[in-house]
Amino acid sequence: MAIKLKLTGFDELLEKIEKAGGKADKAAEQCMKKSAETMDEALRSEMQKSNVPSELENAMQPPEVFRDGNVVVAKVGFKKGSYNPKNPSAAYKAIFLNYGTPHRTKHGKVAARGFIDRAKKQAKKTIKKQQEETLQEILARLQE
Repeated sequence: MAIKLKLTGFDELLEKIEKAGGKADKAAEQCMKKSAETMDEALRSEMQKSNVPSELENAMQPPEVFRDGNVVVAKVGFKKGSYNPKNPSAAYKAIFLNYGTPHRTKHGKVAARGFIDRAKKQAKKTIKKQQEETLQEILARLQE
């Protein structure tokens, strides 16, 4: 004796998932753009509070959002490039200001300012909220 199981509505569910998938990709990209902008604003704000020279803040690239396979990636901050000790890029200058130079003796020590960690901490709650809202929006589309 054979057991038969008939599933109804499965094709409709698959169609809904496929439709939501395309919308989910767009929603994820929009969310990452918002998150990147939030982090950029927080970083710039903390740089100003930490008295980082304005030319370093102005040298920071705008946020960049792109797709790498199935992952949406956001890059915020400086592009480091290779290190040249005679002419360090703005990124390395910002790193030295953020973390300090406690072991440097020739040109004097620079105290750590810690603006990167403060910016991450400041933006984290807002970014998490944006991501949760996007997830709820995607799930709501799936239930339609």
